[in-house]
Amino acid sequence: MLLLSVCAVGLVSGLVPVVSIEVYLGGLVAVSDATGSPGVAFAVSLAAAVGQTAAKVVWYLGAARSMESRWVARKLADPRRRAGFERWQARIVGRPVMSSMVLLAAATVGFPPLMIIAVVAGSLRVPLAIYVPTVLVGRTLRFWLLITGVGWFADL
Repeated sequence: MLLLSVCAVGLVSGLVPVVSIEVYLGGLVAVSDATGSPGVAFAVSLAAAVGQTAAKVVWYLGAARSMESRWVARKLADPRRRAGFERWQARIVGRPVMSSMVLLAAATVGFPPLMIIAVVAGSLRVPLAIYVPTVLVGRTLRFWLLITGVGWFADL
């Protein structure tokens, strides 16, 4: 039940920016012994990351779908905007390592913000085969570091 609730909060927090999974995980560790063992800490981190990744895929798909809208088509009719978009698309699509590094940084340290990167990745059509595992690994690492760090301070 713990992992399901953590995943659900991760999903909600990934969709609604004012809900913080970090605060939830920090509180969970501070008030419970549920994350005392390394295996449980990793499982909780992974559950939170699965929820967050699913939410970021929703943002990604929404952005990808918006590229087909009339409003975006009108904006990209401007030659300068079109050239800028195509330049960024060539940089990202032609360089999977670079796009993976940006995604990993956003998912792990939060800079650039992952929600913005999710929208940009969807707009630029970064392959889901790169996007999903990179975000999942980065988020899992972020949450594991948070849980173990709070757990360490709670043990003092």
